[in-house]
Amino acid sequence: MNLKKTDVLPLYKQLTDLLRRDIEEGKFKKGQKIPTEVELSKLYNVSRITVRNALEELAKENLLIRKQGKGTFVNIEKLSRGISGIQSFTEMCREIGCTPGAKVIKCVIEDANEKDIELLELEHNSKIIVIERIRYADNVPVALEVSRLPERFSFMLDEDLNDTSMFTILSEKHNIAFINPRKTIELVFATYEMSRYLNLSQGYPLLSITGVSNDREGVPSHRFMQFIVADKIKFIV
Repeated sequence: MNLKKTDVLPLYKQLTDLLRRDIEEGKFKKGQKIPTEVELSKLYNVSRITVRNALEELAKENLLIRKQGKGTFVNIEKLSRGISGIQSFTEMCREIGCTPGAKVIKCVIEDANEKDIELLELEHNSKIIVIERIRYADNVPVALEVSRLPERFSFMLDEDLNDTSMFTILSEKHNIAFINPRKTIELVFATYEMSRYLNLSQGYPLLSITGVSNDREGVPSHRFMQFIVADKIKFIV
């Protein structure tokens, strides 16, 4: 495919327009890695400088994101969520037209640790249900989610929590809702394990949201930890 070299519009501008159209029309999906500079150069019969300039233009428009050592990807629209109250990840994705996803990486019963006992007001030697999931938006991993629940929630071990909303299962199937979350928000950096789950480099900045929610009777029932890819979600106060 050749660009019009006799056109008054510079080649990099023509290529920028073509790539923008391909993104908007869905030829390149959100989160998808696009061809390399060399591949685009051959495809459009232009220099790598022309390609690089076009990619930089699209990066400025937040249509592309360039990851050192990994390539250039179509940016996914930032998810939006309020800081106060409770909104499920699934609801957040659907509000902006993204397909939510979840992959369970841990669903076990463990001994409660000292923090669990303190925050969930448990007896010593209590057990705890631990659920860890990778959360996806349009198949792109955007968050690592950890839920720690008292042993009375052991029925959750039998639920299929892949690609579904945990809150919806609790509400519709078990008539359980969490309210009044107390949250702490801070910047952290991806550990080796987090980086593997979220397809990031180790040390990548993540937004950590931790806290505890009560059940309808006011009993602390859900200790949560979310580690969110900081450039994928925006918060509304």
